[in-house]
Amino acid sequence: MTIHTSSTWRFSDNTRNWKTNPYSIVVSAKGVHGTTIANIPNRKSIPDEEKMANALLISAAPDMFNALIDLLHACYDVERDAEIIRAVKQARAAIDKATGL
Repeated sequence: MTIHTSSTWRFSDNTRNWKTNPYSIVVSAKGVHGTTIANIPNRKSIPDEEKMANALLISAAPDMFNALIDLLHACYDVERDAEIIRAVKQARAAIDKATGL
């Protein structure tokens, strides 16, 4: 069940010209210049490093999701090992959470 996105989420550093939302995640699709997936607001209570880390994590989410699904498929035959079983259960729980199951 690999979900391959047709477009890539990109991290955008807007710190030079956009003070209210210093970081954003955008997607470019065929026929579309760009669509914002998320803006990371400039809040004084959140350190700059955390704002950037959050934006980078969000931009990597589709890739991590697909990698997790591919990893589960690769590990399916070796689920007899207790550590792998635990990891597979965690991976499945994360996928369920991400897909709303």
